[in-house]
Amino acid sequence: MYEIKFSMFFIIFVIAKIVGERIMLEIKNLYKSYGSRIIIENWSYQFQNGKIYGLIGRNGIGKTTILKCMCGLLIPNKAEIISDKGDLSREDYLNRDIIYVSDEPIYYHNLTVQEHFWLVCKVENYTQEEAQKAISFYTNKLHMQEYLNYYPSALSKGTLQRMMLIMGFLRRKPNLLLDEPFNGLDPVQLEEIIQICDEERKKRCMIISSHDIESLAELCDEYIVWGTNGIKVFSGKIDRKAVNQMIGDSYV
Repeated sequence: MYEIKFSMFFIIFVIAKIVGERIMLEIKNLYKSYGSRIIIENWSYQFQNGKIYGLIGRNGIGKTTILKCMCGLLIPNKAEIISDKGDLSREDYLNRDIIYVSDEPIYYHNLTVQEHFWLVCKVENYTQEEAQKAISFYTNKLHMQEYLNYYPSALSKGTLQRMMLIMGFLRRKPNLLLDEPFNGLDPVQLEEIIQICDEERKKRCMIISSHDIESLAELCDEYIVWGTNGIKVFSGKIDRKAVNQMIGDSYV
Protein backbone atom coordinates (compact mmCIF):
# COMPACT_ATOMS: atom_id res chain seq x y z
CA MET A 1 0.00 0.00 0.00
CA TYR A 2 2.85 2.34 0.91
CA GLU A 3 4.58 1.59 -2.41
CA ILE A 4 1.40 2.40 -4.36
CA LYS A 5 1.00 5.73 -2.54
CA PHE A 6 4.65 6.58 -3.13
CA SER A 7 4.36 5.70 -6.83
CA MET A 8 1.26 7.88 -7.22
CA PHE A 9 3.00 10.76 -5.44
CA PHE A 10 6.04 10.40 -7.70
CA ILE A 11 3.88 10.40 -10.85
CA ILE A 12 2.01 13.54 -9.70
CA PHE A 13 5.34 15.21 -8.88
CA VAL A 14 6.76 14.42 -12.32
CA ILE A 15 3.63 15.66 -14.11
CA ALA A 16 3.63 18.88 -12.07
CA LYS A 17 7.29 19.44 -12.86
CA ILE A 18 6.73 18.89 -16.59
CA VAL A 19 3.74 21.27 -16.62
CA GLY A 20 5.65 23.88 -14.62
CA GLU A 21 8.57 23.78 -17.04
CA ARG A 22 6.62 23.48 -20.28
CA ILE A 23 7.66 25.65 -23.19
CA MET A 24 5.39 28.64 -23.50
CA LEU A 25 7.06 30.34 -26.43
CA GLU A 26 9.55 29.13 -29.03
CA ILE A 27 11.33 31.19 -31.67
CA LYS A 28 12.87 29.33 -34.60
CA ASN A 29 15.27 30.87 -37.13
CA LEU A 30 14.22 34.47 -36.62
CA TYR A 31 15.65 36.65 -39.38
CA LYS A 32 14.90 40.36 -39.61
CA SER A 33 16.52 43.09 -41.66
CA TYR A 34 15.79 46.71 -42.49
CA GLY A 35 16.89 47.08 -46.08
CA SER A 36 20.48 45.88 -46.29
CA ARG A 37 20.98 46.04 -42.52
CA ILE A 38 20.57 42.66 -40.81
CA ILE A 39 19.22 43.08 -37.27
CA ILE A 40 18.91 39.43 -36.23
CA GLU A 41 19.97 36.39 -38.23
CA ASN A 42 18.61 32.86 -37.78
CA TRP A 43 18.14 33.15 -34.04
CA SER A 44 16.29 30.42 -32.13
CA TYR A 45 15.29 30.19 -28.47
CA GLN A 46 12.84 28.42 -26.16
CA PHE A 47 11.16 30.35 -23.35
CA GLN A 48 9.57 28.44 -20.47
CA ASN A 49 6.57 29.01 -18.28
CA GLY A 50 7.29 30.44 -14.84
CA LYS A 51 10.56 32.09 -15.81
CA ILE A 52 11.64 35.68 -16.36
CA TYR A 53 14.15 36.43 -19.10
CA GLY A 54 16.23 39.58 -19.43
CA LEU A 55 17.28 41.03 -22.79
CA ILE A 56 20.44 43.13 -22.50
CA GLY A 57 22.36 45.06 -25.11
CA ARG A 58 23.27 48.45 -26.52
CA ASN A 59 20.67 50.82 -27.93
CA GLY A 60 19.74 49.91 -31.49
CA ILE A 61 21.04 46.34 -31.25
CA GLY A 62 17.62 44.80 -32.00
CA LYS A 63 15.96 43.99 -28.66
CA THR A 64 12.73 45.87 -29.39
CA THR A 65 12.70 44.49 -32.94
CA ILE A 66 12.77 40.93 -31.55
CA LEU A 67 9.94 41.63 -29.11
CA LYS A 68 7.79 43.18 -31.83
CA CYS A 69 8.45 40.26 -34.18
CA MET A 70 7.40 37.86 -31.44
CA CYS A 71 4.10 39.60 -30.73
CA GLY A 72 3.27 40.36 -34.37
CA LEU A 73 3.74 44.13 -34.47
CA LEU A 74 6.61 43.60 -36.93
CA ILE A 75 6.80 41.04 -39.71
CA PRO A 76 10.16 39.22 -39.79
CA ASN A 77 11.80 38.21 -43.04
CA LYS A 78 11.68 34.65 -41.75
CA ALA A 79 10.67 32.98 -38.48
CA GLU A 80 8.55 30.37 -36.76
CA ILE A 81 6.77 31.65 -33.66
CA ILE A 82 5.26 28.80 -31.66
CA SER A 83 3.35 28.88 -28.38
CA ASP A 84 0.95 26.63 -26.50
CA LYS A 85 -1.68 28.01 -28.89
CA GLY A 86 0.21 26.57 -31.87
CA ASP A 87 2.06 28.14 -34.79
CA LEU A 88 1.60 31.90 -34.55
CA SER A 89 3.81 32.83 -37.50
CA ARG A 90 0.88 33.86 -39.69
CA GLU A 91 -1.42 35.00 -36.91
CA ASP A 92 -2.42 38.63 -36.49
CA TYR A 93 -1.18 40.52 -33.41
CA LEU A 94 -4.65 40.34 -31.85
CA ASN A 95 -4.82 36.56 -32.25
CA ARG A 96 -1.52 35.79 -30.51
CA ASP A 97 -1.31 34.78 -26.87
CA ILE A 98 1.49 37.32 -26.41
CA ILE A 99 1.18 40.78 -24.88
CA TYR A 100 3.70 43.54 -25.57
CA VAL A 101 4.00 46.60 -23.33
CA SER A 102 5.84 49.30 -25.25
CA ASP A 103 8.50 51.61 -23.86
CA GLU A 104 6.33 54.48 -25.15
CA PRO A 105 2.91 55.06 -23.54
CA ILE A 106 -0.03 54.27 -25.81
CA TYR A 107 -3.47 55.43 -24.73
CA TYR A 108 -6.82 56.98 -25.68
CA HIS A 109 -6.89 60.70 -24.94
CA ASN A 110 -10.62 60.72 -24.14
CA LEU A 111 -10.57 57.84 -21.63
CA THR A 112 -9.60 58.16 -17.98
CA VAL A 113 -7.07 55.86 -16.35
CA GLN A 114 -9.88 53.84 -14.78
CA GLU A 115 -11.69 53.55 -18.12
CA HIS A 116 -8.50 52.19 -19.70
CA PHE A 117 -8.38 49.46 -17.05
CA TRP A 118 -12.05 48.58 -17.53
CA LEU A 119 -11.57 48.45 -21.30
CA VAL A 120 -8.75 45.92 -20.90
CA CYS A 121 -10.90 43.84 -18.55
CA LYS A 122 -13.74 43.94 -21.07
CA VAL A 123 -11.44 42.71 -23.85
CA GLU A 124 -10.22 39.90 -21.58
CA ASN A 125 -13.78 38.84 -20.64
CA TYR A 126 -13.51 39.55 -16.93
CA THR A 127 -16.74 39.46 -14.98
CA GLN A 128 -17.55 42.73 -13.22
CA GLU A 129 -16.50 41.25 -9.89
CA GLU A 130 -13.24 39.89 -11.33
CA ALA A 131 -12.46 43.24 -12.96
CA GLN A 132 -13.10 45.22 -9.76
CA LYS A 133 -10.90 42.84 -7.78
CA ALA A 134 -8.03 42.86 -10.31
CA ILE A 135 -8.07 46.63 -10.84
CA SER A 136 -8.17 47.21 -7.09
CA PHE A 137 -5.26 44.81 -6.56
CA TYR A 138 -2.90 46.47 -9.04
CA THR A 139 -3.89 50.06 -8.30
CA ASN A 140 -3.39 49.47 -4.57
CA LYS A 141 -0.06 47.77 -5.15
CA LEU A 142 1.20 50.64 -7.29
CA HIS A 143 -0.56 53.48 -5.45
CA MET A 144 -2.58 54.55 -8.48
CA GLN A 145 -5.98 55.07 -6.75
CA GLU A 146 -5.73 58.87 -6.76
CA TYR A 147 -5.16 58.92 -10.54
CA LEU A 148 -8.09 56.74 -11.60
CA ASN A 149 -10.20 59.69 -12.79
CA TYR A 150 -7.29 61.48 -14.48
CA TYR A 151 -6.78 61.55 -18.23
CA PRO A 152 -3.42 60.06 -19.26
CA SER A 153 -2.20 63.34 -20.79
CA ALA A 154 -2.22 64.86 -17.28
CA LEU A 155 0.05 62.19 -15.80
CA SER A 156 3.78 62.32 -15.20
CA LYS A 157 6.10 59.95 -17.08
CA GLY A 158 6.42 57.59 -14.11
CA THR A 159 2.67 57.51 -13.48
CA LEU A 160 2.01 56.82 -17.18
CA GLN A 161 4.51 53.99 -16.98
CA ARG A 162 2.64 52.46 -14.05
CA MET A 163 -0.65 52.77 -15.95
CA MET A 164 0.82 50.98 -18.96
CA LEU A 165 2.22 48.19 -16.79
CA ILE A 166 -1.10 47.67 -15.00
CA MET A 167 -2.80 47.37 -18.40
CA GLY A 168 -0.24 44.70 -19.31
CA PHE A 169 -0.71 42.83 -16.03
CA LEU A 170 -4.50 42.88 -16.48
CA ARG A 171 -4.19 41.02 -19.77
CA ARG A 172 -4.67 37.28 -19.34
CA LYS A 173 -2.29 36.10 -22.05
CA PRO A 174 0.41 33.69 -20.83
CA ASN A 175 3.34 35.49 -22.48
CA LEU A 176 4.18 39.03 -21.39
CA LEU A 177 6.86 41.13 -23.09
CA LEU A 178 7.98 44.30 -21.28
CA ASP A 179 10.10 46.86 -23.13
CA GLU A 180 12.04 49.12 -20.73
CA PRO A 181 9.39 48.81 -17.98
CA PHE A 182 11.48 50.57 -15.33
CA ASN A 183 11.81 53.92 -17.13
CA GLY A 184 10.66 56.94 -15.15
CA LEU A 185 10.06 55.07 -11.90
CA ASP A 186 11.36 56.32 -8.58
CA PRO A 187 13.11 53.84 -6.23
CA VAL A 188 9.91 53.00 -4.30
CA GLN A 189 7.85 52.47 -7.47
CA LEU A 190 10.66 50.41 -8.95
CA GLU A 191 10.68 48.07 -5.97
CA GLU A 192 6.89 47.69 -6.22
CA ILE A 193 7.09 46.79 -9.92
CA ILE A 194 9.84 44.25 -9.19
CA GLN A 195 7.64 42.61 -6.54
CA ILE A 196 4.66 42.39 -8.91
CA CYS A 197 6.79 40.97 -11.73
CA ASP A 198 8.10 38.36 -9.31
CA GLU A 199 4.52 37.38 -8.46
CA GLU A 200 3.48 37.36 -12.13
CA ARG A 201 6.04 34.67 -12.96
CA LYS A 202 3.72 32.14 -11.30
CA LYS A 203 1.26 32.42 -14.17
CA ARG A 204 3.30 33.64 -17.15
CA CYS A 205 6.44 33.54 -19.17
CA MET A 206 7.93 37.05 -18.99
CA ILE A 207 10.58 38.64 -21.18
CA ILE A 208 11.99 42.01 -20.10
CA SER A 209 14.22 44.26 -22.18
CA SER A 210 15.99 46.81 -20.00
CA HIS A 211 19.18 48.77 -19.40
CA ASP A 212 18.52 48.57 -15.64
CA ILE A 213 20.91 45.73 -14.85
CA GLU A 214 20.35 45.98 -11.10
CA SER A 215 16.58 45.48 -11.43
CA LEU A 216 17.00 42.62 -13.90
CA ALA A 217 19.40 40.97 -11.45
CA GLU A 218 16.61 40.86 -8.84
CA LEU A 219 14.17 39.21 -11.21
CA CYS A 220 15.58 37.19 -14.06
CA ASP A 221 16.24 33.47 -14.27
CA GLU A 222 18.14 33.77 -17.56
CA TYR A 223 19.81 36.56 -19.51
CA ILE A 224 20.17 36.96 -23.26
CA VAL A 225 23.02 39.36 -23.93
CA TRP A 226 24.06 40.93 -27.24
CA GLY A 227 27.84 40.85 -26.83
CA THR A 228 30.71 41.88 -29.05
CA ASN A 229 30.98 38.25 -30.20
CA GLY A 230 27.29 37.60 -30.77
CA ILE A 231 24.39 36.62 -28.53
CA LYS A 232 25.23 34.90 -25.25
CA VAL A 233 22.83 33.19 -22.86
CA PHE A 234 23.56 32.60 -19.19
CA SER A 235 21.98 32.41 -15.75
CA GLY A 236 23.23 33.18 -12.28
CA LYS A 237 24.68 36.38 -10.87
CA ILE A 238 24.96 39.44 -13.08
CA ASP A 239 26.26 42.96 -12.51
CA ARG A 240 26.99 46.02 -14.61
CA LYS A 241 30.73 45.35 -14.72
CA ALA A 242 30.18 41.88 -16.18
CA VAL A 243 27.71 43.28 -18.70
CA ASN A 244 30.11 46.01 -19.80
CA GLN A 245 32.79 43.40 -20.38
CA MET A 246 30.44 41.41 -22.60
CA ILE A 247 29.03 44.19 -24.70
CA GLY A 248 31.71 46.87 -24.59
CA ASP A 249 32.16 50.27 -23.02
CA SER A 250 29.65 51.90 -25.37
CA TYR A 251 26.80 50.35 -23.38
CA VAL A 252 24.32 53.01 -22.26
